[in-house]
Amino acid sequence: MSRIAIIGGGISGIAAAYYCNRKGIGADIFEAGATIGGRIGSERLGERYVDFGGKNIGRKYRRFRSFVKHCGDMRFEDFGFNTSQIVDGRLIRIAKDRSLAFTLMNVAYLSGVRGFLKLFPLFRAVGSRYGEGVLNSDFFNRIAERYDRDPLSVFFGERCSKYVIRPLTVRMNGAEPEECFPGNFGSNLALALDSYEQLEEGMSGLLNAFLSRGKENRIFSCRKVERVVPGQDGSRVAIECRGENGRERYVYDRVLVALPAVQAVPLFESSIPELAALLGRIQYYPVAVAVVRYGGDVFRSDQRAMVFDRTSPLSNAGAYGRNDLDLVRYTLSGVTARRIIAPETPPEEAVGIAENITAPYFRLKGNRREGFVYKYLDPGLCAYSSYHYKTIQTIGNVLDGYPGIGMTGDYWRGASIEACFRAAEESLEKMVSSVPGE
Repeated sequence: MSRIAIIGGGISGIAAAYYCNRKGIGADIFEAGATIGGRIGSERLGERYVDFGGKNIGRKYRRFRSFVKHCGDMRFEDFGFNTSQIVDGRLIRIAKDRSLAFTLMNVAYLSGVRGFLKLFPLFRAVGSRYGEGVLNSDFFNRIAERYDRDPLSVFFGERCSKYVIRPLTVRMNGAEPEECFPGNFGSNLALALDSYEQLEEGMSGLLNAFLSRGKENRIFSCRKVERVVPGQDGSRVAIECRGENGRERYVYDRVLVALPAVQAVPLFESSIPELAALLGRIQYYPVAVAVVRYGGDVFRSDQRAMVFDRTSPLSNAGAYGRNDLDLVRYTLSGVTARRIIAPETPPEEAVGIAENITAPYFRLKGNRREGFVYKYLDPGLCAYSSYHYKTIQTIGNVLDGYPGIGMTGDYWRGASIEACFRAAEESLEKMVSSVPGE
């Protein structure tokens, strides 16, 4: 097998191409947009590129860091963990540069007794076995079996859900605690228990390095794939897409679909409707992101971010980097954001809403806005499904009947970059192992 087709040029598609290359296989990446990158894409703001997503790299991201090393000598800079929120009228700060005892005391206070008693065993499970902090892990599958009939808001109770759980779900899933389920929560805890760095050159530098090194790959940009059709024997697979010159058709022995589940649904509605129905169970929520540069520092070095409650369309405002105190990343997500921010909302209006909410807490008054970039993403963030591991396992069972088709994405092992790399590695390994003689 000399080539594999990969549908989707986001981080999952890039990860799949990387693992293809490690096996000496070339990848043809079909991307609907003009460039690869997907939701981790970058735009120029002044003299630098800034990233919309995926910029924080966990120190435990073993697979992703191997990919970075493969792409070249790219340096990391510390990002740290420093945030705050208003609780019972008080400003509570949580920073990982403080002692573990102090942090635990804060978490216990925020959680309440009931919430902390539920939360601590889950923290301990992921803290001692980091591999459990993904979707479809043994520990959290058992949690799902017992508790996924109810959402996180019921599992943890009101106080813990409001002050501890929501900041994690709205950041990673764009969802409220009542829209997420206990069996998937390990992926959120893995995020909370890691510490983070950023690439000095950003994700744009990494993507450029990947493109320059991956000579065995071909990028089919501006090709929106509309159907994936397996052959009669389940092996040879046709890709039907629409490009700049009209409809096109390609045939491969192996096709790996690396799209968000919701975007993969129409590819199989006519060819494998059972698969399309399963993918349709998986929930996504929109998110809007703005990165804004100001004339002076907005944050103090000891208070670089703030999370906001469900009454606000703004879920988070934070410094873009540890030393970028004049550069603010605003995230608008959650149930209130969905009511107020829409695809047609003017970017200037969305940024203005974020600034008005943030102004009482940080230095925005009289601080001139010098420029901004903005993106509304829909699909944005994946919130999975109840009993999600059963959905994933059933998708796998369906795919067993179509050896020429594989799937990967943020819904497979989790939405973090590391989880996307793990899912891509596992999916590709399964596809290659099904080829006689490989």
